[in-house]
Amino acid sequence: MGVALLGAYHALSDLPAQTAFIRFLALSAFFLLSVSLMIGPLAVFKSSFAPLIEPRRAVGIAAFVFAALHFLLVASLYFGFDFGQMVSMFPLAIAMLALVVLLILALTATDLAVAKMGFAKWKTLQRFVYPAYILIFAHFILKANGLFSRDGKPVALNAAEVALVLLGVAAVALQVAAFFEFRKRKAAPVHDKENNDSP
Repeated sequence: MGVALLGAYHALSDLPAQTAFIRFLALSAFFLLSVSLMIGPLAVFKSSFAPLIEPRRAVGIAAFVFAALHFLLVASLYFGFDFGQMVSMFPLAIAMLALVVLLILALTATDLAVAKMGFAKWKTLQRFVYPAYILIFAHFILKANGLFSRDGKPVALNAAEVALVLLGVAAVALQVAAFFEFRKRKAAPVHDKENNDSP
């Protein structure tokens, strides 16, 4: 639904078709990755979200596909695959680093990879999605078209970008909250045991 709304938003915009499609891919990738990272924390706080844990792997892979298509179009249409020039630009450099991480995570997002690596090592590898997400969020903010002025000139506020910034903030906040909730639950049995053992 979110991807469909983003598609409709850009289809109805007055942007050139090429620009609209490239932005649609970028925002869809960020939306899907944000959703995939919100599922786990939501399941921590409300068990009814637990059935979504398994499908989130597919959501994450879809996010990578959208991000990869976005990158390929930008690299070809705007830079002629001049990666040296792209790396020299900080917002693009961090995005490329994040994309490499997402590629590795997508390639290992299989039951076979879990069996080969062992669950503990696989889980450690998959946690690299968090720094990758921060890099992508930073890239998004730096390259946003409707959040800041360009060359001192005001630009129209982009509702889709604003909504996704709020979604990104919510995703990070949920991750932090779930981390502390998990630690609290993990420590609770020890605390209870100490209380039971006390005279």
